[in-house]
Amino acid sequence: MKVLDFLDKRFEEVIGVLLLTVVVGLIFLGVVLRLSFNSGIPLQEELSRMLYVVVVYLGASYGMRSQDHIRVVVGFNLLPPCLQKVLRVITDMIWLFFNIVIIIYALKVHQTMVQFPGYSAVLQIPMHYVFFIVPVGFLLMSLRLIQDYVKLLIPKWGAPGKAESPLRSGK
Repeated sequence: MKVLDFLDKRFEEVIGVLLLTVVVGLIFLGVVLRLSFNSGIPLQEELSRMLYVVVVYLGASYGMRSQDHIRVVVGFNLLPPCLQKVLRVITDMIWLFFNIVIIIYALKVHQTMVQFPGYSAVLQIPMHYVFFIVPVGFLLMSLRLIQDYVKLLIPKWGAPGKAESPLRSGK
């Protein structure tokens, strides 16, 4: 149970920080080697780019979990709290629908890439592994969105804190 609780609260943070540390380390190493020895590690640029894409999708999922995604709130804040909640539910359902559409099409692209493989220039790994982060990232965001509503509907699962949604707080 502690492992599940840890994954629920810290998955994106821990993996994201570790991968971002690797990315920064690879870029730093590449710069130092180029400036000092006029040569670099061939895999450094390609690997750091791929890992950075993973960090971006983990960050999007983290933003969903912590309710830190950018939202258009100009007119939203002028509405009364009950209408804000209704509008929030509607926009979240549209967002979830969009995520599902992206997941479906990203999986179709992934299947095509498996059938007709392309390989990365330096590492020579199949690119379908790299592109698989798109459906995984959108799935993580969708799960975090659904999780917020489950916590809303089943109060014992929803502990107040940073991830408290405006639906619960009436903001």
